[in-house]
Amino acid sequence: MKKEYISNNREETIQIAKNFMDTIQTGCIITLEGDLGVGKTTFTKGFGLSLGIEDPIVSPTFTLLRQYEGRLKLNHIDAYRLENMNSDTLGLYDLMDEDAVVVIEWSNFISEDISADYHIKLEHLEDDKRLITIIKEV
Repeated sequence: MKKEYISNNREETIQIAKNFMDTIQTGCIITLEGDLGVGKTTFTKGFGLSLGIEDPIVSPTFTLLRQYEGRLKLNHIDAYRLENMNSDTLGLYDLMDEDAVVVIEWSNFISEDISADYHIKLEHLEDDKRLITIIKEV
């Protein structure tokens, strides 16, 4: 399954993420791909709002991982600085449990393919517009 959306601004990006997250089940791994500043963390904020997370969601670039509590747990990973690290070293599979959703920004920096349930690609268009492509992996 592949769906594409055009977001005209930050608020629409958050709403697209909220709508998508309403269909997600626990134990799900979601990878986010896109250039620096394209809105990966903004998209994750939409996830958090959908999960009832009240804490502000910020990029875990320097901490690598941020965990949030809501209706489900959200484990938010930023792999930008993890070039050639594998999922075992990262402890990725330790972060998955039946009450959590795992979101990985920059998953292409992990040295192996992640067995993701969804892959989301964000691309800059003109002005503040973004193309958001959601692919359900089979």
